[in-house]
Amino acid sequence: MPDEPALSEKARDVIRSGRLPLRKPDQMFGGPGSGAVCPVCGELAARNQLELEIEFRGHGTVDTFHLHPRCFAAWEFERIKLGRGPDERLAI
Repeated sequence: MPDEPALSEKARDVIRSGRLPLRKPDQMFGGPGSGAVCPVCGELAARNQLELEIEFRGHGTVDTFHLHPRCFAAWEFERIKLGRGPDERLAI
């Protein structure tokens, strides 16, 4: 698994390329890995690992992605950071 700066860069890349949406998921589940490839790091979410499954609904379809918890955290941080407008500030 990549280190934190590399993971953040990968998360930015998947958002900018459109491989993962910039918006909040419609649903999220956690559980054992499904063996699917994580869209952020590109590694398998092995069955002996925890994964987060996120779903996005739109126009009669559901897009599902399987992410490692660290990859989800990197994507979540980057999507919030990239989604803010120039006049928005993070609420603390």
